[in-house]
Amino acid sequence: MCQYRLTGTATTLYQSTGRSSGNRSRYQKNERNLGYSVAQLSSKDVSDVPQPNVLNSLAARVPGVNIRSTGADPGSSVMVTIRGQSSISKDNQPLYVVDGVPVAPAIQNPAQAVDGKQTIDYGSPISDISADDIASITVLKGASAAALYGSRAGSGVILITTKSGAAKKGLGVSFNSSAVFDKAWMFPHFQHEYGSGDWTGSDNTISTGAWGPKLNTGRKLVQWNSPLDENGDPLPLDWVAYPDRVKDFFRTGHTFTNNIAVSKSTDAGNFRLSYGNLQNRGIVPNTDLKRDNLTFSGTYHLNKSIHLSTNLAYTNNRSANRPSAYTESVTMQVYKLTPNVDIHALRNYWIPGKEGLQQYNPYSTDDNPYLIAYEETNSYTRNRMTGNVQASFDIRPDLTLMLRTGLDYYALNEDQRRPFSAKRNPKGAYVLENDNFKEQNSDFLLTYKPDLKSDFKVSVAVGGNRMDQESSSNQQSTGSLTLPGIYNLSNAAAGALVNTQSFRKKRINSLYGIGEVSYHNYLFLNLTARNDWSSTLPKQNNSYFYPSVSLSAILSDMLNIRWQDLSYLKLRANWSQVGADTDPYQLYNTVPFDTDWGSVKRATISFNQKNSLLKPEIATSYEAGADASFFQDRVGFNITWYKTNNRNQIIQVPTTIASGASTMLINAGNIQNSGWEIGLNLVPVKSQSFTWKSDINFTRNVNKVIELTPAVTSYMLGSTDGSNIEYLIKEGTKMGDFYTRSWVKVKEGPYAGQALLNSNGLQQQDVDFVKIGNYNPDFMVGFNNNFRYKNLSCNFLIDWREGGAYYSYVAKSLIQDGRTTNTLRGRDAAHGGLTWTDANGTTRDDGMIMEGVIANGDGTYKPNDVIIDAATYYDNKYWKYYENETYSATYVKLKEVSLTYAFGRGVMQRIPFLSNLSLSLIGNNLYTWAAAKNGYDPEITMSLSNQRYQGVGHWTLPGTRSYGAKLSCNF
Repeated sequence: MCQYRLTGTATTLYQSTGRSSGNRSRYQKNERNLGYSVAQLSSKDVSDVPQPNVLNSLAARVPGVNIRSTGADPGSSVMVTIRGQSSISKDNQPLYVVDGVPVAPAIQNPAQAVDGKQTIDYGSPISDISADDIASITVLKGASAAALYGSRAGSGVILITTKSGAAKKGLGVSFNSSAVFDKAWMFPHFQHEYGSGDWTGSDNTISTGAWGPKLNTGRKLVQWNSPLDENGDPLPLDWVAYPDRVKDFFRTGHTFTNNIAVSKSTDAGNFRLSYGNLQNRGIVPNTDLKRDNLTFSGTYHLNKSIHLSTNLAYTNNRSANRPSAYTESVTMQVYKLTPNVDIHALRNYWIPGKEGLQQYNPYSTDDNPYLIAYEETNSYTRNRMTGNVQASFDIRPDLTLMLRTGLDYYALNEDQRRPFSAKRNPKGAYVLENDNFKEQNSDFLLTYKPDLKSDFKVSVAVGGNRMDQESSSNQQSTGSLTLPGIYNLSNAAAGALVNTQSFRKKRINSLYGIGEVSYHNYLFLNLTARNDWSSTLPKQNNSYFYPSVSLSAILSDMLNIRWQDLSYLKLRANWSQVGADTDPYQLYNTVPFDTDWGSVKRATISFNQKNSLLKPEIATSYEAGADASFFQDRVGFNITWYKTNNRNQIIQVPTTIASGASTMLINAGNIQNSGWEIGLNLVPVKSQSFTWKSDINFTRNVNKVIELTPAVTSYMLGSTDGSNIEYLIKEGTKMGDFYTRSWVKVKEGPYAGQALLNSNGLQQQDVDFVKIGNYNPDFMVGFNNNFRYKNLSCNFLIDWREGGAYYSYVAKSLIQDGRTTNTLRGRDAAHGGLTWTDANGTTRDDGMIMEGVIANGDGTYKPNDVIIDAATYYDNKYWKYYENETYSATYVKLKEVSLTYAFGRGVMQRIPFLSNLSLSLIGNNLYTWAAAKNGYDPEITMSLSNQRYQGVGHWTLPGTRSYGAKLSCNF
């Protein structure tokens, strides 16, 4: 369970290295000394219910931390936001530090397929870490952590400490094995009453829409798969519904995870060697994920004064096929099947006799979902090496020196294939891409802790760091192949081969200092200061300094409080600043070469004006809080208030095209985040045989755009869904607001606020954009409970997010095509339809009246009485007006469940070579309650592109629930 500082115990936070295994020279901070909020998860928190991406284990456990997965697939990326979004242009992700060394960013841009419509998420590099290798995760939420970890820590730090061999003396072997099964279960509410057809009312059963005749009436109609008679004419088939057509496509996925580790500890040192293997089969046919982890950690005491240590990890992460998202994904094609289509009839996805050339599909405008699954593959391999080598020297009993260098390197190879007859690539396509990333951090830390022989204690540390970061990308692609099924760049059609390369390099040099003064071990003053020199800023502005100061007081000790019911009371306060640089190559415009014009090189001019006078961003943070514990630690709480202002941000703003550019890079903006974090720890029942522990955490963050710049009072962050959903920030509003064009409304009089329809009874689009929602929750609550009865324990975690909104492109598309149950009203008289006569003189009963009024022409209005067909009604109301597909994002999830039996001494005596044997039944997302009640998972409403647009639901995989078992033991 997540541990907070409620008892005053000597839990230690290792800020500079993350590991203590026998090394006394590292800079350490006791939690009671800290003047800012931290939270720590144990190994059990992240491994009891294993997650392929360990970041998902943080969800609902740590106040102030917002976890969002980009999809239901186990390999999907995970976004982590700590204390709200403070940056306009950056991704607001925390810095990840593994065993004291920063590693690659957790979020990478997803790959764009050659068709430009599919998006492939190859996962977060941080997911390469196995949960079985993690000893603890510490979350530093304030900007104070930036003194040790630099400007990249301005959005918080997640410290991951891996396991060492120092746990116990001698040789030991541990083994963990789990099997988890995934089942898709959250689907839109599809209708099964009406089949293919168009709005005209004719029996056009080949239409992609679902506005056709009623199903299951005994009729026979010509359909997409009708056989031909001897004259070549199609024969009618039974007009019936296939209500399981969507869920039958998705299979039961599984994830098998195994880990074995050997460790040994002696007086001279210790080591741990671990191997882990993950095998995943996705819920989409022909998708998978595989991972091999090999890790080694070791510490050797050369003598009493010199200590050597290393941490090394190699990961091979690969997949033969990753599911695509966004438009043209397999989810889109399955969801858009009309109710009269039997999904099983599509399994043989080639037309007989035209294998590899022409697909078999109900609609000429779409792809067969099995063709996407088996032929439109997105494979990848990521080989990654991380590690560090460290030496520490006890120069004197009160003076130590640490020297270290750490490396994070990975090579990602991507392979995308598109067959002949694919709708976006009728002649096939092929993409090869190689991405490389390397970051090296070398640092030193000199720590002085004199023994003053008084009530005062002092410790001082000075350190330095050099960070070198390089990344490169090389892509070769063709949108047309000469021969089908041969995926080789030499098979590219003439003139169709495109080469793209990129390279980025960055360096930051840093010096920092840390000081602490304590009095009687109950009053602590901490000071930090750091100066960075960044290669991405101009020479005159590339040096920036940022300090912090914090004060903590253990009042229960200071005032000698000895109340029977009070165990511990601490007050803390902190002020800090942190600077930040920008991405490489933002100072000067260059003239790149674009696609050749025949044999002539063609240069292009960028319309984004860069800025050689950029200054560093500055964030200022305030924090105050209290920790307390009562009734012998049976009741405890921690409460934190914070406020952060991020000024001088580096953003692109519009400018007049007369300047030669459409946008320019400037320093501007002041984004404020403030809020409350509350943690409550309870032990309602505690006896020799039964214990009930409960952790409750509450988070509320309030975001506000204080100012942009005098010349710009609003700023467009981006758009999605054909520029119909705009992410706009304005002074006085909040980050996360999204806008769209609404319909024209009556402005005054008795009909004020009602839709002003045209003479045809249809809504009219307004010119101005209006806010339709904000994707950030109003507050979040995590509720973790653990029940233990003798050797049996049960744990469950509830995740409650209240408020926020999301827009669903999927809902809009399905409603427009008549595929969901909310389009049944008005289909016929039995469903409330009105009788009307169409242009052909046919009497129909599928009429509807749009809500609103019509102008009389004299300044007055009358209620609309124009009858239109149901298909036109839904098309006008939902397809064209996006706020009708905006829903509440409130949900409550049973996030994790585990039931564990630890075998007792009686069993262990019969198996003398085993110890700590336990068997668990585990589950993930077993139940979800969503306020919108529309079948969409509000947790994964995100549009994947070069930017991740939160609050937009696209064609991602359906929500899943997982269940399985785990076995653990030691040898």
